Amino acid sequence: MAGLSEADKDIAALILVVGLLFVLVKVLYERLMHERFTLYNLLHPVAKITAVERHFISGFLEPFNKFDSQQKRLFLKRFAWFKSKKRFVFYGDVPNQEELMAYIAASAVLLTMGMKRYQYYRSVSRIIVYPSKYYSRIHQRHHLGEYNPRLKTLVFSADTLKEGFRIPNDRINLGIHEFSHALCYEMKQNGNWRTKRFLFGLKKLKDFLADTAQVERLSREAFFRNYGYENVYEFFAILTECFVESPKEFQTNYPNLYKTLQIMYNMDFQYQGYRSRLRIVS
Repeated sequence: MAGLSEADKDIAALILVVGLLFVLVKVLYERLMHERFTLYNLLHPVAKITAVERHFISGFLEPFNKFDSQQKRLFLKRFAWFKSKKRFVFYGDVPNQEELMAYIAASAVLLTMGMKRYQYYRSVSRIIVYPSKYYSRIHQRHHLGEYNPRLKTLVFSADTLKEGFRIPNDRINLGIHEFSHALCYEMKQNGNWRTKRFLFGLKKLKDFLADTAQVERLSREAFFRNYGYENVYEFFAILTECFVESPKEFQTNYPNLYKTLQIMYNMDFQYQGYRSRLRIVS
């Protein structure tokens, strides 16, 4: 700092101290709050879950009722975080917005119950909800829902989203379907060993799709929707809907595919109080 005046040295020292304090506060905040230190997170604290919300969740989300008490607490904590921290945008006349936010947050959290990272930081920053089928300018056609990884945006039609939970075992669930797409993108951006297991499972599914005879057999049996054979990401999304809504039937009929999803999600919705292969914290 030779050649600097005393005033300049004082300013430089102050900047250094402020910088160090910022780093310290950031590290402490992220360790204690388990979220990124951002202005948005500071301005949007987690709203405590209400008894009404808990009752609503137990009414529409069957897997929640199979969790043990510890897993229910974990689910509700993550649910409250997701609902508080993500940007929800409603276009048009969309009634029952709180209920729709619950459907969406529950879908997101359910798929990450076997994982330590559940925030979808790299894949989802905004969620848009239309009253019903909407026109997508990007794809230039009408959609019921979609995921845009470039914009980190999920889009849902409210009526279809709600219908997915009304019938719990028809293997069609828009919330689960679209969040499985987001999860694929999320995993591609991470580099830990859990991610590698997920991506290895995705590769196995891609190899499965390359076997024409197996795909034709599945198509004839019609347990999975034919829409899933379009590409590996749609296949994974369709399998996930079955994994969540009809796990027993799925495992009985297609044990190898079922086992692949068990490993990818590190969970199993069939068993009360499933035992995760990881020690899940927060």
